[in-house]
Amino acid sequence: MNDAELEGFRPNRYFARSWALLTRDRGWIKPVLVMFAALLVPVVGTLGVMGYVAEWARLTAWGVNAAPKQKGVRVGACIASGWRVFVVTLVWNLGSALVSAVLGLIPLIGPLLAFVWMVCSLFLGIVIMVAALRATIYQKIVAGLRVPTVWQMVRSDVGGLMRILGMQIAAAAVLWLASAVFVLLALVNVVPQLIYFADYVAEFDAIMSASTRMAVFFQMIVTMLTTMGPWMVVLSVVSGICGIVMMMLGYTATGLWMRQFNVAAWGRDEDPLPGSAPQAQPEAPAPAQGQTEPTEAEPRPTEPSPTEPSPTAPAEPDPSPVDAAEPEPPSAGPILLGPVTTDPDDSPEEGGPQ
Repeated sequence: MNDAELEGFRPNRYFARSWALLTRDRGWIKPVLVMFAALLVPVVGTLGVMGYVAEWARLTAWGVNAAPKQKGVRVGACIASGWRVFVVTLVWNLGSALVSAVLGLIPLIGPLLAFVWMVCSLFLGIVIMVAALRATIYQKIVAGLRVPTVWQMVRSDVGGLMRILGMQIAAAAVLWLASAVFVLLALVNVVPQLIYFADYVAEFDAIMSASTRMAVFFQMIVTMLTTMGPWMVVLSVVSGICGIVMMMLGYTATGLWMRQFNVAAWGRDEDPLPGSAPQAQPEAPAPAQGQTEPTEAEPRPTEPSPTEPSPTAPAEPDPSPVDAAEPEPPSAGPILLGPVTTDPDDSPEEGGPQ
């Protein structure tokens, strides 16, 4: 896939474009292996991996066609970003669990409604990814908890998110099928030995003492571990690496989907999306519509003002891509650079920040 196909927003080919970004640089597997090793570190390692993936997807949403960075990554900042993703995900999941519990309490149809909500929760996972990525773009947890704005983004292109969801479900199905085949191959070596032990115990059980039965039992356990152990280790490693790749592709595809909203034109995290004033009017139906429309129309000429910082945004990357992300004004808009740095040849899409 050439660079022209990676530029800007396209409503299709999310998997192909995400894979092209992931494998764009040589040695792309190195960050994946490092993240797998990081997962062995409790809590902190998981937060670091989540933050790294979200920060890479943030660059994608900005229009930067960059592969996962292999150096120049600030681990501490990635852990902080992972904490934001974790909190946003936790809050959304708690809200989903609360809705499910309330639906379950409804007489007669409560269990059915709870089941329907559980099915809908599959799509909710993609919505949570959108919210987590929005929090990463603003570097604020509260940005990912702005339910009206997140829902406004989701409902504007549900089809695109369904494509990403289908991509993730298909990848998970392939991984599950491969794991099942791998386990069956491991069992082929174990089953004959289990049959031998079962036949031995059945034949000599009448004359076996309690200590002998215990010894046979422990011997059977050791045989199973020595036979299936290596297979299980290989399966765990391969599944872990594939899981990380799937997470990276999912978040990056979400970043590609988010390009349609022109991240460079966003204002503060509490502001609506640019050009969304007509959709926001029904939220305040109290005033007469004849009065609401003119009052909304006047500030709209100032709506492009969030794009004015985009000419000043080049001042951030000039000193150093690593240090430019440190200061964060309290009411600043979305932040381009972060702990995952960019290479000199990585350029944002046209019309976005340089």
